Amino acid sequence: MNHYIEYSNTQHPDYTFISYKNKSVTFADFYHNVSSKSRILTNLNFSTTSKIGILLSNPIDILELYFSCLQLNIIPIIFPSDIKNDELQKIIDYHKISLIITEWVRKHQVASVKNSDFFYIQELSSNYGGCADLEFEKKINNLNKTQSMHLTSGSTGFPKLISLSFQNFISSVDQWHQEIKFSSLDRYIQCLPLNHIAGLSILIRSQLKGFETILMDKFDSKKINSEIDNGATLVSLVPSMVRRLLDNRAGRAFPKNFRGIIIGGDSCSENLIKELMTYNVPVYKVYGMTETCSGVCGFWVNKYPEMLNSVGRPFKGTKIRINDSIISIEGPTITPYGHNNQPTKGLFQTSDLGYFKDRFLFINGRSDDIVISGGENISLSQIKNILMNHQKIKNVHLITEKDDTYGDKITAYIVLNDNISIANILNFCKKHLPENKLPHQIEIVEEIL
Repeated sequence: MNHYIEYSNTQHPDYTFISYKNKSVTFADFYHNVSSKSRILTNLNFSTTSKIGILLSNPIDILELYFSCLQLNIIPIIFPSDIKNDELQKIIDYHKISLIITEWVRKHQVASVKNSDFFYIQELSSNYGGCADLEFEKKINNLNKTQSMHLTSGSTGFPKLISLSFQNFISSVDQWHQEIKFSSLDRYIQCLPLNHIAGLSILIRSQLKGFETILMDKFDSKKINSEIDNGATLVSLVPSMVRRLLDNRAGRAFPKNFRGIIIGGDSCSENLIKELMTYNVPVYKVYGMTETCSGVCGFWVNKYPEMLNSVGRPFKGTKIRINDSIISIEGPTITPYGHNNQPTKGLFQTSDLGYFKDRFLFINGRSDDIVISGGENISLSQIKNILMNHQKIKNVHLITEKDDTYGDKITAYIVLNDNISIANILNFCKKHLPENKLPHQIEIVEEIL
């Protein structure tokens, strides 16, 4: 099979690939932009076994570099833009990432990070080392080769990189197409972080199926509702985003040409889905994770309202087994290498607990301490360990409860050995955790029973 950008440049070159800030980029435009960056990247003298980190804010830059890496047979890793230095250092040391492409504005921030070279995208111009006259391999020669690596949280809170192959992504696109029936007329709003498999996968689908992606820097309920009212047909959201989207919509009907909202189903409350259905908008609930290259199970809720609390039925080609309530997933989208770099052989045992009813899968908990809040996998032990490093904190207990806004709302109950404010504790957390992993509520208590 041809590389994604080769395929799209041949099959639908003049169609719009990306709309971003009132500008349109065709598939042909994107192909030439990526190829230009690839020629310049060759001057960095990396090997084809290299792993290159991408730590950038602009989504166009991220995507062009990501696809350049694929064109050059290098393994890209997209880092979250708000990653903390200590977390970045652990990943670099553990996974031996020798080069990270970032931006000048981060130069002071990354100065203390060791064992990796940083190259600044502002220097990535045709003047850097000359512009090599190269022909790139048009075909993906080995579909089982790692396409890219993706961050995910383990039960210890230590971030792990999950390898996903070209075959994983291509199989995922095929499975999703059978469920959603993508059309070249679709205009898909992409407001999820590109370091998340759910966000990046939309762009891979767009490359292979020829639809337009409306790319956003971040979630903005007002802008998304405006795009929906002006012809967007699909959007993928996490529950917290759905809540804000409906609040902003304030009862206004969705247009008839809007095909639906795709929503991660395993942390979505029943009340939120019911409220969404009152708008008569199609809702597709999906279940998946990084290790499965995004969704592997789902359904149109409107067709099966009696199964509202389910996360759907396995995609064609995927098998889901349950042993002692623990869910295992088998299929062509499963990572070749799971946690601790162990071969999965197409079978991945999750930490989710569940059961089947009338061929629909239901999730009823987890066997580890990971919760899903705001669409993020969050380790409770990581939060607790950070809090316990505060010299004036004696004990910590974390609880979670289902919430329409967050999915899982995290409350930290804290026992002090000296007088400090909640603001002090929160500021301490902000130094070690990104914003989306902070406890939603902190309460000072006398003791924890």
